[in-house]
Amino acid sequence: MKTAQKLTAQFSLLLVLGSGALFLAGCETPSGGGSAGTNNIEALTAAANGGDAEAALQLGDIYQHGRGVPKDHVESVRWHTKAAELFQKK
Repeated sequence: MKTAQKLTAQFSLLLVLGSGALFLAGCETPSGGGSAGTNNIEALTAAANGGDAEAALQLGDIYQHGRGVPKDHVESVRWHTKAAELFQKK
């Protein structure tokens, strides 16, 4: 049980820090503003599937907020979960 609570706390912290970093950077999207763009989504997807935790986190945020794509909370959770798993491997 303690392991599950620790993972939940770490995942929550990851989400807060990632969202806070984007907020403090003052950008609308992880790509620097405007819409996320199809090429950016494809590049981030390829990177995330290749093991890039930051790319997975960015995809989760893009789908969560509907930046350049329709809001999709299922996709958002999928990418945020993948990001947390990848960060745990580091």
